[in-house]
Order: sequence, then structure tokens, then C-alpha cells
Amino acid sequence: MKYSIRVHKKGKIKELKAEEGTNLLRFLNKHSEEVASPCGGKGTCGKCRVRVEGLSGEPQGKEKKLLGSSWISKGYRLACYQEVNADLDLYLDQKEEKAKIITASKERKIKIEPVIIKETIQLAAPDIHDQISDLERVKNAGEFKTGLSLELIRQLPDTLRKENFRVTLVYLDNKLISVEAGDTTAKNLGLAIDIGTTTIAAYLLDLNTGKQLGVYSLLNPQRQFGADVLSRISYAVENKKGMEELHKSLIRCVNDIIEYFESTLNIQGKDIYAATFAGNTTMLHFLMKLPVQNISVAPFIPATTEMHKITARELGIKVNSNGYIYILPAVSAYVGADTVMAVLSSEMYRKEEISLLVDLGTNGEIVLGNNQWMVACSTAAGPAFEGANIRSGIGGVEGAIDKVSVNPVFSYGTIGNKQAVGICGSGIVDAIGGLFTAGVIEGTGRVLSREELKCSRGDIKERLLKLEGMNSFVLDESVDQQEPAIVLTQRDVRELQNAKAAVAAGIKILAKEANIKLSDIDRVYLAGGFGSCIDIENALIIGLLPSELKGKIESIGNAAGAGAVECLLSAKILKKAQKIKESIRYIELSSSMEFMDEYVDCMGFDA
Repeated sequence: MKYSIRVHKKGKIKELKAEEGTNLLRFLNKHSEEVASPCGGKGTCGKCRVRVEGLSGEPQGKEKKLLGSSWISKGYRLACYQEVNADLDLYLDQKEEKAKIITASKERKIKIEPVIIKETIQLAAPDIHDQISDLERVKNAGEFKTGLSLELIRQLPDTLRKENFRVTLVYLDNKLISVEAGDTTAKNLGLAIDIGTTTIAAYLLDLNTGKQLGVYSLLNPQRQFGADVLSRISYAVENKKGMEELHKSLIRCVNDIIEYFESTLNIQGKDIYAATFAGNTTMLHFLMKLPVQNISVAPFIPATTEMHKITARELGIKVNSNGYIYILPAVSAYVGADTVMAVLSSEMYRKEEISLLVDLGTNGEIVLGNNQWMVACSTAAGPAFEGANIRSGIGGVEGAIDKVSVNPVFSYGTIGNKQAVGICGSGIVDAIGGLFTAGVIEGTGRVLSREELKCSRGDIKERLLKLEGMNSFVLDESVDQQEPAIVLTQRDVRELQNAKAAVAAGIKILAKEANIKLSDIDRVYLAGGFGSCIDIENALIIGLLPSELKGKIESIGNAAGAGAVECLLSAKILKKAQKIKESIRYIELSSSMEFMDEYVDCMGFDA
């Protein structure tokens, strides 16, 4: 039996049909209607709230607890808990999230030797004494391999004669990939894209000059399938068309990026001949539609970590139909191409000094080494740094509390100076660092009650309350009068402790593996959006970064994106990326008892 689902969004109504028993969150995902679902529909995060008319009965059990009376009274339900058994009206009134996404990075000068080269030549026209074929005529113009498709060979006679045998030859790796009528050398564009779990950053480049023509960033549309890679892998494995949905969401997103550049910069997608893609190993598997089920279970084996060169046509990416997509190399299932690119752009692989690279996100990728050796690991930090699994947590979007000061008085700032709607990772680090310094949080991570607090400050005491039996701290009084407060709970503090302990322990294990002291590390690079936004002093206070590293820490922005750009602009650097991948030795932490010991030791804030 089918039921009618009327979806109300931005003043418009879309009527859809759903089979009886269909899960409402899965139904919305299928129809590309984004609803926040950090847990991937597991029923644990309580954030896939939708206003529904037509459901019978009241929320019970865990759904009731996760929603809270304020949301229930306004007609909200959690989409992941609902099965369609009647005609429904759904109101998708979640605000569109405008994210603060770090696209800038530490730049270095490189010699422009792009992966795509264009050359205009004048061919001799055929006559009765020169009867070689059109293809042979082109091949005789130089020493190169031909990679012309059947489609291009079909077009070749008209192409040669359109401008009286004056043509532009397009090469990739000394391979002829296209022949164009006339002189088109001025139109030679490339695209570099960093696919993060949470955000995506894209850079449009003029391959002739190396000039950056445009930058575009957005939230990863796959967030509706889960906040972290494990949630998305589960979705891909457990749902018949899960992989197809995840793959298509990325391809649609890439093509939307191209359309954005077309409309805003007056360029054409057909003038983009190459694209480089960085990202963690799972994201690149989704891009290529490769099986991911073995990434999430021991011994954590991906389908590939190699660099791949794929025709744009094969992936359905709307650049030049003869263009190529470079999938950049990764190290392991959990040290991806984004980390390799960060090593590349930071230049730590070239230096004698010992450097530590830390990329903080849903996983913490860490690389330690210099021009003689490099070791790497990945710590399952969990999504706390991205605001997931935190009661009032959200990503780095407008209205997210991203800065908190406790001393000398309590205050906070939000992204875009908007009304507070939640707290993101950098705000959580600030809040916990400040509350620990003020004595509200003990070294063990326990949040004190109002009665236990020895501090006499009223602005602190009045913000302490009991919430669901947990000592909690109120950051903001209300959110659009729909929730009582933005709070930091005892459970949130424990989530952050788990994440920061995993990162700190990973750093210490790599130092032991390299047989060096933490004090031997000369420089620390913090990569990625979160690493660029956190207050380093608070990161040291809570033990996210060991105290021995103080004074050596530098934020380098989107180093993964910078590396992807460099690979696009220099064929030599592209080859260097493969060598870097091969030179990094990966350490698996999940089976290490030594790591577990360090993890426990790093759990406290006074460790």
C-alpha cells in the first residue's frame, strides 16, 4: 500500500509516494531532502527532527528522551524512528546552514608545469600527392602517444577543416587526448577538490599561468547519511542502493560546483581538462563507487590506495569530455590522500628538522618525520571535534558558538556574529579549557555541581544546573524559544575527553615508534578547518596537544586543498605525491596495548 507524503519546504509543497513501512529518514534521503542525521539513522543523536502532521500516538522511550518535551509539544518527531503508515504532511523548516569553511592555506611558490599542455600548430592540408589519413597527419605532427577516443576520431575530419588545418593539440602525460579547431590555448583550466567528511573545498585554476580564478566551498551533502565515515559505510552496506546514493550525492555535488564556476566566472565546463581529488580514503572510494565494507572492520583493507587516472566521462563529471580525473594517493584505510597532500604542501618531507602534522576531524590523522623517515597513524577521535555526539553540538555554521571565554568574565562569540544555535568543535575546546581553569571541571573531567563549586563567581554558578541527571553548564539561555538552552553536559565533556585522549596518545605512540622524545619535535603543523580554528592555548590546557609542543605550533589551513592544487599545476609534484605515499610507514593503533595505556593516561585534563 502507498501513502501520500506532502513535503513542505520554503513555502513550496512537493507530493511524493511512499510504501507502507518505509522508514521516514531513508525516504527523505532517497528523495535528496537533507535532514541532519549525524548518527546516520541509528537513533542516537536526536537531530533528525521534522515537524509531522498525520502520525498517530506520541513519542515513546528513547525518541521521547532525545526529543524533549519542548520539541514534542510543537509537533516534532525524529525521522529515523518513524515508519510510514498514513498520509503525512512533513515540514522541513530546518534553517539552511551557511558554513564557515577554511579554504586558505600556507602557500609556497612552485614552478608551473601543468598536467595539461596545449599547443597550436598549422598542419599541411592534404592534396593529391599527400593522401595520408587525418589521424596519421595529426600523429606526424609530433612525438607523442595518442589517446584519442573513437568519438574524437569521428569528429577529426571536420575539426581539421574548420580552421583550415590550424588546430590545438591537448596533451596529458605526453599523450594526445584532444584535437581542437583553431587556437584554444588560452582556455586551459583545471579543478582541484578536497572532499572532507564534513566540508568540500574546490579551486579553479588557469593551468597556463597558475592563477587561482575562483574558490567555492560547501557542506558535504553526504552528511544526511551520517556525520562520520563509519556511519556512511554502514549506510552503504546495509541499504540496497546505499552505495549508489552516496556516490551520486558526491558526483552531483562536483557538477554543482562546476555549474557555480560557470555561472559566476563566465567559464565553460568543457574548458576544464583535468581535476585532482584529495580526501580521506573512504570519501574517495565513494567518489569512485568502490566497495567500502572492508574499511570498517579489521584488518581495515581498502580496495585501493593508489593514484588513479580516470576519464571524466567514466565518472560522469561534467568537465571536458576528454578530460581526466586524478584520484590522489592514500596511505591506508584511515590515512588518506588528504593527509598525503598536507605532508606535500607543508614540505615536512623535505626538511631535516623533525615535524609533526596533525589533521583533526572525525579521525585524527598524524604524521611524524622529516626527509629521512615518516611514520603515521590515525586515531578514532570520533565526531566530537565536528560538533556531533554533543548535545548542543553543530558543525562550523553561522550561529555556532566558536569562541568561549570564561576568565575574567564569561562570554562567547558565534560564527557570523549570528544568534547562537549550537556549539562547534573550537567552541567546545574553549569552553572546556576555560571551565577547567576556573575549577568548574576537575582534572578527571567531572563537572561540579553548583553546591560543590568553591568559586564565588555568580556568572559561573548561575549557569550550572542538572539536566537529565547530569551536571551541565548553560552557554546560552535559549534558541529561538524552541529549546531551553545551549548547554555543555557531563556526557559532552566525556566525548571530548575520548577524542582528545586518542589524539594525544597517537602523538606519543608515534614519538615512541620513532625513538624520539616529544621535546625533539621542532615544528607542529595543524591542518584542516578545525585545526585552523582552535585556540592553541586551550588545546594545550586540555591536553589535546602535549605540553612539550608549546611554542612550536603553527596552523596551516586547508593543506590538503593546497596539495591538490600543486599536483594540478605541476606534473613533477604529482609524481612526488606518489613517492611521499610510499615513504610513509603506517602504524595501526587499534590492536596496540601500548596505545590503550597511553590513551587512558591522556584521558584526564591534568595528565
